[in-house]
Amino acid sequence: MNIANILELQAFRLPEKKAAIFGEDAYTYSSLNAQANKIANALKALGIERGDRVAMWLPNRPEFLTCFYGILKVGAVALPMNILYKSREMKFLLSNSESKAIIALEEGLETLRRIRSDLPLLEKVIIIGQEKEYDDAISFREIVEASSDKFLSVDLNPDDTATILYTSGTTGNPKGAMLTHRNLLMNAEYYATGLEATEDWVGICVLPLSHLLSLAAGVLVLFGRGASMHVIKKFTAEDAAQIISRHKVNYTFAVRTVYTLFLALPDEPRFDLTSLEICILSGAVTPLELRKAVEEKFGCKTIQAYGQVESSPVISLDRVDMKRKFESVGYPLPHIQVKIVDDDDRTLPANEHGEISCKGHCVMKGYWNNPEGTRAAIKDGWLHTGDIGMLDEEGYLYIFDRKKDMIICGGYNIYPIELEELLYENSKVLEAAVVGVPDEKMGEIPKAFIVLKPGKTADGQEILSYVEDRLAKYKKLRAVEFLDALPKGPTGKILRRELR
Repeated sequence: MNIANILELQAFRLPEKKAAIFGEDAYTYSSLNAQANKIANALKALGIERGDRVAMWLPNRPEFLTCFYGILKVGAVALPMNILYKSREMKFLLSNSESKAIIALEEGLETLRRIRSDLPLLEKVIIIGQEKEYDDAISFREIVEASSDKFLSVDLNPDDTATILYTSGTTGNPKGAMLTHRNLLMNAEYYATGLEATEDWVGICVLPLSHLLSLAAGVLVLFGRGASMHVIKKFTAEDAAQIISRHKVNYTFAVRTVYTLFLALPDEPRFDLTSLEICILSGAVTPLELRKAVEEKFGCKTIQAYGQVESSPVISLDRVDMKRKFESVGYPLPHIQVKIVDDDDRTLPANEHGEISCKGHCVMKGYWNNPEGTRAAIKDGWLHTGDIGMLDEEGYLYIFDRKKDMIICGGYNIYPIELEELLYENSKVLEAAVVGVPDEKMGEIPKAFIVLKPGKTADGQEILSYVEDRLAKYKKLRAVEFLDALPKGPTGKILRRELR
């Protein structure tokens, strides 16, 4: 079993069908597969073998897809990385994952040069750019042009790791969730079946391809059916809406922020979104009013999906062939068991609130090089999601809150502890706590509450700039409030709920 087999199948079955469209440039299944074969041969010639980790620090462009499949074809593990990451984040992820190679744009070369001396296991830096030679890196263009477009994917064990995606927990150390070929293929198949997807579908990807929702609900679902997908290089609601209107796109998958922006567009023919039929809402529970507004304006069906990186990602879905319950996040996918447990891990009856746990093909293999984190997350095969929810008498799942403190801002996951650790590095900060506060446009935004050291002074803009200069833009603080003291419980633990 190899995820890349699906691309090979479609290249044989539908060679001239448009698979991915980037603006005016369309790539057929046969051309994508041929380019992925070239990359696979190039990687093999560089010594990349089964199980090696290969990082991809790429934006939404064709090479993301061909590199993803090329890496999988040789049996290696793909590590998609957000293009917005800065040196601090890149250094940790490349070190922790023990990546053997990275594929990046020329613009990222200086960042990689600054951190490479701290990454002894990073043997190959492959750069996509105009040059055919680099003093300290390998030219992607040169090695691909020199490679054959014929390659047969390595046959893998279904439980071999396909990708590692980094998430985080309350410890603050990012953890690499290992998702297997079985995880991703089965999840995408049951997801597509629940949506009744066909090869006639035309989808649009408005999120970064490095986002698991884009890979799962986009690439794997649409390519698995032999359908077509438009990819937005850099999202604006205006550009996305015009593509939807012009190309009669019928399927979207996005976070609620995107749909809020669509609704705000003027009623003009170029922004006609009535071709939409299925609109996936993910990332956080969507307000009922927003779902109804989207359905009324565009004449589509909104589908609420629920899951997380560790569940590959979908646990439950509003399946189109089942009764709809707007307040719920749908029904568990086939062969996924869901139960609600209390703090002592005892199963709770219907309609009682507790932590959502799931078991089945969706559960990750574990956290990379983190057995302690794996044991905490997976107990007797059950993944503990950290989310609070309930099941009703008919088995529909509802989610109410996140047991974890993660902030979902415009579809991006932001972990307070990462921001707090950075704030504590500031010589003026005595104590800091970051929480998510409601925002109409972004869903939530991160706000910091700070206690300064005696005799120190700072203003909000100074703190905002300090964080923005050191982390990816989407993680930046949006608000700062200075306090004399943070609220704490009897054990000294900061009471975040009193800050929200």
